[in-house]
Amino acid sequence: MTLEKATTLLKSRRVEDRVRAVHLLARAEASPEQQRLLLAALEDRVNYVAAQAAEALGKCADASIAQQMVERFLWLSEDGPKRDPGCHIRAHLAFAFARLEFPPAVPALRLGLRTTQIEPVGGVPFDTGAHLRANCALALADMRAPGALRDITLLLFDMSGYALGGRSFAARPDPQAASVKVEPRKAAAQALARLGDKNGLLPLAIKLTHPGEEVADVLQECMQAVVELEDERALELLEPYLQHPDPALAAYAALMIAQTRAPEAPALIREAIRHLSGDPLQAAVLALSTLRTEEARDVLHSLAEDGRDAVRLALVEALADRQDAQDRECLRRLAEKDRSAIVRNAAKRAL
Repeated sequence: MTLEKATTLLKSRRVEDRVRAVHLLARAEASPEQQRLLLAALEDRVNYVAAQAAEALGKCADASIAQQMVERFLWLSEDGPKRDPGCHIRAHLAFAFARLEFPPAVPALRLGLRTTQIEPVGGVPFDTGAHLRANCALALADMRAPGALRDITLLLFDMSGYALGGRSFAARPDPQAASVKVEPRKAAAQALARLGDKNGLLPLAIKLTHPGEEVADVLQECMQAVVELEDERALELLEPYLQHPDPALAAYAALMIAQTRAPEAPALIREAIRHLSGDPLQAAVLALSTLRTEEARDVLHSLAEDGRDAVRLALVEALADRQDAQDRECLRRLAEKDRSAIVRNAAKRAL
């Protein structure tokens, strides 16, 4: 009954009917007819309907129609601004290829990784291909595609704001464009972690050691990737960021150092706390509290003697939900003896 209704709705002239048909098909039991109807919707003359069909196929397509999806991806790429404005259809198809682990899709994904699509957005020329490049990088990593490390590394270092250096080797990096097109480089760092290849540590190490004009969001993803890849030398890359002039980035480095569970982590985070304030300070103290060694607890409790009220308040917040006897005793001392009424009251509420 669902397929019959969807078939009827797909023939409607009303866009909302065809969108409804796609949603019905996405929830329907998988079958050859369901797949055929979604492929038909993928060719809808209205881009939004086709994009909805591509999203549905990303979740329920099977290998029987994978090649047809690849062909559609390539056809759309021949004239992207006209056939797939905004790159939404291809961006969804990229995830479909990854889920299906369909090797013949790799050339299409590499094409997507290199796609720059300039379209007017609000009357201003804008590259709408950024999220397509990002999705293709993640898809290549998920598929463990041959050569994926090379493709993804090139994307990580593309500071031009366009696909792999833009349309000319003579083009200089555009810091403003690079700051706008953050998504592909963030995805490249995530993809290196997903790929699970220790060789990915090399481009990550270079990026973190020589960040240039790189934005904090990308550097954070690189830090996370280094930790996920279990780099034995992660502290060499992370420790310098504890002194970064961007306090949020310094606090994130503290969190990543905590995740390494390195013996040096408590002392390093304690040193970073000395020059942090506000939310970054709270984040660093919480990072320290995630370490469960005796040394880490001693360092954490030593914050009760810190001269700054903000540090002691952050300690109270970090200890509030912990039931360990020593942690509760630390809170009791703060509640009874701290020189600040604000800290004392906060500690009492936490008990």
